[in-house]
Amino acid sequence: MILIIICSTILQQKIMSTNTIQLAEPTRRSSATCSSHRNGINEGDQETYQQIITRGENHDEKNENKTKFSAPASISGYESIIRFFLLPRQAGVVLLLEFLNSFRSFGLRFVLYNYITNEYGITDAQAGKLLGVKGFVDILFGLIGSILVDIIGVRKVSVVALSVAVVGRSLLAFGRNTTTLFCALFFFSPCGDALLGVGLYRVALKKLTTPLTRPLPFAVSYAAGNLAGALADVVIDKMRNGVADLQIDESYGWLGGVYTPIRQFIVVTWVFVVVTFLIAFCFLRDETVIDPDDLDNEDALRPCRTIEQRFDSDDGGNSGNFIDGRIMNSTIPPDAMPAKPMISPRILKKCFRKQFPLVHSEDEEADRNQRNFDPTNRLSSLPNYKVYKTKYENESHGQVPSSVLASRNPCRGALKVFQQVITILMIRNTWRVIMFGFASFSVVMQWTASEVVLPPFLERRYGEFIPIYTIQSINLFGCLVMPPIVGALTTGTEDFQIVMPGLWIMACSPIFIALFPNVFGACIWQLVLTIGEVLWSPRQDSWTASLAPTGMEGLFFAIGSARSILGPLGDVVMGVMNEKYNTNCLDCRDQFGHFCQNLSNTNGSLQCVSVQESCGLFPPAGGDTEPTCPTTCLECPTWEPTDPSAFWFLLMLFSTLSPLSVWFFLPFLRGDRDRNDGCYGVLKVSKRRLLGICGAMDEAVSSYDHVRAHESFELGVVDPSL
Repeated sequence: MILIIICSTILQQKIMSTNTIQLAEPTRRSSATCSSHRNGINEGDQETYQQIITRGENHDEKNENKTKFSAPASISGYESIIRFFLLPRQAGVVLLLEFLNSFRSFGLRFVLYNYITNEYGITDAQAGKLLGVKGFVDILFGLIGSILVDIIGVRKVSVVALSVAVVGRSLLAFGRNTTTLFCALFFFSPCGDALLGVGLYRVALKKLTTPLTRPLPFAVSYAAGNLAGALADVVIDKMRNGVADLQIDESYGWLGGVYTPIRQFIVVTWVFVVVTFLIAFCFLRDETVIDPDDLDNEDALRPCRTIEQRFDSDDGGNSGNFIDGRIMNSTIPPDAMPAKPMISPRILKKCFRKQFPLVHSEDEEADRNQRNFDPTNRLSSLPNYKVYKTKYENESHGQVPSSVLASRNPCRGALKVFQQVITILMIRNTWRVIMFGFASFSVVMQWTASEVVLPPFLERRYGEFIPIYTIQSINLFGCLVMPPIVGALTTGTEDFQIVMPGLWIMACSPIFIALFPNVFGACIWQLVLTIGEVLWSPRQDSWTASLAPTGMEGLFFAIGSARSILGPLGDVVMGVMNEKYNTNCLDCRDQFGHFCQNLSNTNGSLQCVSVQESCGLFPPAGGDTEPTCPTTCLECPTWEPTDPSAFWFLLMLFSTLSPLSVWFFLPFLRGDRDRNDGCYGVLKVSKRRLLGICGAMDEAVSSYDHVRAHESFELGVVDPSL
């Protein structure tokens, strides 16, 4: 995986060698701007702050770089890799947990539908309803988890959720009746697994990276998740085709019984949950990384809120505290310590003999505080990463932690959460993310179809030994390899110029399995679906992350993922579609889901049996043909044929609603217009507007309001265009 990322970044360096990465250039904050936020600066501080700004501006006039906080700078692919490996070790722990969490999550999702229909005798419609109810409960607990992440931190939520997940996965792996199944699906799984699926480790990774280094760690995280899912697919098929049923004597109590290959795989995921819990308990910590030369917008503008940190230097600002009128040292907490990198600079120097000297010289670190600040050279040395314990809610500045306040007065804690929700909902960026989520719902139904419809479709029509999950892994392996390459080729391209073509490609992909409802058609569908997905999904993730306000990421991601409310409806619909277009043949399968495909001669009587038991199915005797037993539902004498192509055509037509909906709201999603400009530009009609159906830019689009929205949020100012 790391080799793939390295190769892609080298490719990016070659492709973009003539371009530069533009760093955000925060607008200078005047006293008038900061004075609009009265919560952080009282009346007595206004005059002092005015003096601070004046002294900073006077200091700027004495320097050549008086209007730029950060100039355009370039960063090569090699430097991206070096900076990535110099991140704190906690970033590596989070990426490892992300991999393990993705394996246990993807693994269960892939086999759950077949598992409950084959081993618990549940019909397709009932299975769809069960998964739908489970989905609604997961959403509820996911929202609770997203709130808890911002209040008590990633570590506590992770450890508690994993401890509950161990119990839930134990019931799924070793339980034998519907009571244990329902307890696992409706209580323990939501309390455990759902809390881990709300972007928990994504929040941690954001805190452990800086703006310049963030794209590569998120790309590695995305690749790690897809690699885990792809490996889970491969392991499932290897176990289905290469592992026999395991019989454990009933004398072992709740451990006794028949373990089919699918149940054995769920036991494997249980082991992964236990290992993940141990790693999180022993090594995961709540830390935040900061680099004075690579600050988030909120960190760079923090003096507007922390006016108590005075500029008391007597040297006119030459101590290094002022850079273009900003108090840079005030952004570093006093408990910040130098970060211990994942890989030491000495090892990196050996691995990158030619590239390392280009980004570092031995005496640069010692001269960092002695030389004059030069924006054009601010990226020429190794990053000065420092880590400190993450402060949640009111734990900083000597205030009482919010968890303590909530325990003393639960109403106060609930009120604070409610206020945070209202604050986030008053930001235009939130509604942009929500709008895109609902608009893209119809196309992401293909992911549900890939997990709920495709496995039983292939198994029932083509037998148990078809590599169902290997076919499914085409998507995940593609999402592992292709996103870094696509990202390198499309660097500098506006987001929706990539998103719109990707949505159209993915929306039209079911046409292949509709025309060829067989194994070949399924493979082509997965391949084309993957091409479309890698164009729009990673770009949409980075677009969403760039809009998330610092300190409230968990709640923002939860509200922004409101589309998941419709997810349970998709499970119910897919169950009904299976019942109608992809019916099961229970008469020709045993209680464990095996086909009664073996012919047995017992006392002179021919009978069809499975690997576990007799099915009570007797093949017709006599005639010119040799008696056979059904290996698929197509060969089952009591099975009623259906037309599977009808479902895939319906799925394709439904999926096309997504690119059409995104195109309709595209001016609002791009964020370049206000409410008075033709309802955010949605009602405008022009040639360029019509060409936007393929992602073309509107002639009025010049820049985005990401930075402006972030600054408005940090100042407590509601976006006036909302």
